[in-house]
Amino acid sequence: MAGRGNPSFLKNQKAKKRVEKANEKRAARQARHAEKAAARAAKENGEPVGQEPLAPETDAAEATPPATEE
Repeated sequence: MAGRGNPSFLKNQKAKKRVEKANEKRAARQARHAEKAAARAAKENGEPVGQEPLAPETDAAEATPPATEE
């Protein structure tokens, strides 16, 4: 008879993976929606969209003088 007893170990594993995948997809979708909402809010406030503040670029090679070999 079908449906008697507990599900097998492999069925439980498949169910867990299915739930994990669904949670990952849900989190990704929420992140995309939040990103779009932030862009929409920035656009309404007149802020530039998709541009990060410019930070001065420092190069490690320029910060330390080259070692002289003697």
